[in-house]
Amino acid sequence: MNQHQIPQAHRDAIAHIQALALPISTRVQGGYWVGVEFSGMLLQLNVSVSRRADLHRPDAWPKSYSVYVPPCTRAAPDSLEQLQMIARDLEALLPGVVAS
Repeated sequence: MNQHQIPQAHRDAIAHIQALALPISTRVQGGYWVGVEFSGMLLQLNVSVSRRADLHRPDAWPKSYSVYVPPCTRAAPDSLEQLQMIARDLEALLPGVVAS
């Protein structure tokens, strides 16, 4: 692996998070919207989870996650575990999904 590439396990975890966001956000009976943004410049993944019921509540804040990934020097040693935790949290919002 090139020292300037994101490790494969991290790329797989990011792809899994992105794949979970769409079915969560588009479920007719679902109650959440998920926003996923990856900044290739910063090597940072940002995820926000909002409850649809809170849409018109000005005091409601989405649950937010932010993870730097290698080779970013700001990446935590447990960044892969952080990504996996985000995926587990998202999987919990989809009934019938088995945690990977």
